[in-house]
Amino acid sequence: MHPVALIALLLGLCCVARYLFGFLIAGGAAVALVVGAIEFVTAAFAGFTPAGPVGHLRIDPPAESEDGPDPAYRSYYAGPVLLDYRKVLAQTFGRVWARVVTDRRDVHTGLVVQRSLVRRAWAITRQSGSPYWKVVAVPSAFAATIGLMAGMAGAFALVAVTSVIFGLLLVVMVLAALITAGTTRVAEFGMLYLRGITIECGTCHVRATRPIYRCPTCDAAHRRLVPGRAGVLHRTCRCRTSLPTLLAIGKAKLPAQCAECKALLPVKGLTAPTVHIPVIAGPTAGKSVFMQTSVTRLMVRGDESGGGFEFADEMAKSDFERNVGLGVHNDPSKILKTVVRRPRAYNVFVGREGSRARRLLYLYDPAGETVESVEQLAEAQFLAFTKGVVFVIDPFSLRAVRSASDRTLLRQVSASNTAAKAVLERFVESLRERLPTTRSHRLNLPVAVVLTKADGLVGLPEVGHPYANLGAASIDRAMRAERDAALRTWLSDTNDRRDLVSSLDNNFATVAYFAVSYQDAVEVSPHDLPGGASAVTNDDPAAPLLWLLDRKARR
Repeated sequence: MHPVALIALLLGLCCVARYLFGFLIAGGAAVALVVGAIEFVTAAFAGFTPAGPVGHLRIDPPAESEDGPDPAYRSYYAGPVLLDYRKVLAQTFGRVWARVVTDRRDVHTGLVVQRSLVRRAWAITRQSGSPYWKVVAVPSAFAATIGLMAGMAGAFALVAVTSVIFGLLLVVMVLAALITAGTTRVAEFGMLYLRGITIECGTCHVRATRPIYRCPTCDAAHRRLVPGRAGVLHRTCRCRTSLPTLLAIGKAKLPAQCAECKALLPVKGLTAPTVHIPVIAGPTAGKSVFMQTSVTRLMVRGDESGGGFEFADEMAKSDFERNVGLGVHNDPSKILKTVVRRPRAYNVFVGREGSRARRLLYLYDPAGETVESVEQLAEAQFLAFTKGVVFVIDPFSLRAVRSASDRTLLRQVSASNTAAKAVLERFVESLRERLPTTRSHRLNLPVAVVLTKADGLVGLPEVGHPYANLGAASIDRAMRAERDAALRTWLSDTNDRRDLVSSLDNNFATVAYFAVSYQDAVEVSPHDLPGGASAVTNDDPAAPLLWLLDRKARR
C-alpha cells in the first residue's frame, strides 16, 4: 500500500476508534452489570424456594434417642436461611465470573458448554487472517475486555452492597424468630404458673415437668416440644408432620407420656388447673360406689346445665362404662373393687372447655386395705399434691347403727368392720409427713366427710336419718348450713367414740358433711320415711366434689 494511503487509513481508524472503543467499553460494562444482576436474582430465587436444595442447610432431623435432641427438622428461619443466602452469594459470584471470564464446562465430561464473554470478544480477532483486520479487532477486543471486567467489578460491588443490606435484614429476621420463640415459651410457662396449672402422672405420682409428646403419625417421641430452633409455632417431625409447639394452638391434644414411667398422661393436660382429691375409707365402706355415683352425677349435671364434663383418661372412661354395663346404679355390689396396689388417678375435667372455672380433677381411689396400713400409706406419693380430701364413713360401721340393724340389712349394705376413727388417724399421720400445717397445727386442707349408704338409714327409726327432723332443710339441698350441722350432730350422737368429729375439726382447716346414696346416681329424689313421716332428700353425690372444687363455697 502507498504510504500516503496507509497514513490516511490509520488516521481514519483513530477517528473511528475514538468512538468505537468507548462504545465497546461502555457496552461491555453494561453487559457485565446485567449478567451480574440476572445471576444474583436467579440464584436468589433458586435458593429460597421450597423446592430448592437443602443438603447444605444441615436441617435434617437427628436420630431418635433417650437424651438427645428431638427428631424434628431445624426451622429454616432459625439460622439455615443464612446458610442459604451464603450459597446464593457464592453461586452469584461464581456464575458471573464464569459467564464473563472463564468457560463453562460440563462437570461430567469436562467439555466446554458455554464460552465466556471475554473469550467471545477475543474470538473475533481470529475471524480473518488479514493484518489490517487485526489492527482493528485486537484493540476492539481489548476495549471490550476492559469494559466487561469493569462491569463485572461493578456488578460485584453492587451485589456486595445489596447483600450486606439484605444479609442484615436476614440476621434481624433470624434474631426475631429466636426472640419470639423464647418469648412465647416464657409466656406459656408464666401463664401456667400464674394459673397454678401442673400435670402429674396418675400412675407413678410424680410431677411431669417435661411431658413426652408423641407424633400422631409416626409415634416419634418429642421431649422438648416448645418454641425454639425447631420452630416457633410449629415444628416438622421426621415424618414431615407439623406439630404445634404451644398449648393454645393444639399441643395439648397430642398424646403425652410421663418421662419417668412412660404412662399416658391425661388428655388435654396443662389446659386447666389440677385438683388432687383422694377418696379415703376403710374396706367395704362404699368408697368405690361413691366415686362411680359422684362421677355419674358430674356427667349428668354437665349435660343438663352445660357446665361441661369430660373424661381425661381413657382407662377411667372404660372402667366407668364397664361398671355402668354391670348395672352398678341398680346393684352396688357389682362394682369393680379397688385392688391393693398403687392407686391410679381417675381423671375427669369439670367445667366448660376454655372457661377459667374448668378443673382437671385427679380422683385417687386407694384400696381400703392400703388405708389401713401405715407402711403402704407412707409410699402414697400422690398425698404430696393433695388439695382436698373426701373422707367416706360407712354408718353401719358405727356401733349404734349396727345394733339397730339386723344381719340381713348388714349383709345387704356390705357393712364395714373398720372403725372410721382408726382410718382417719392413720391418714392424718401420713398427710402430716408431706404437707405443711397452720399455726394451730391443723392441715390447711378442706375435707368433705361423706356418709354413704344413707338409703339404708331410712328404714331405721332407732337411729334415724340425719336429715329426718330438719323441716324444709330435709328436702331443700340448698340449705347447706342446716344440713351440715344436723349431720355433725347425728355423727357425734351416733358414734360410740364421740371424738371423731372433734378429731376432724382439730386436724383440718375446713370440714363439711354430706349424706349420699347410690340410688341418687342418675337423679336425686326424695325418699319417704316410715310411718308416714315427711320425706328426706340426700345430698347430690357430686356435691362433695363440687364443694372441694369451689373455693367460694367453702368461705
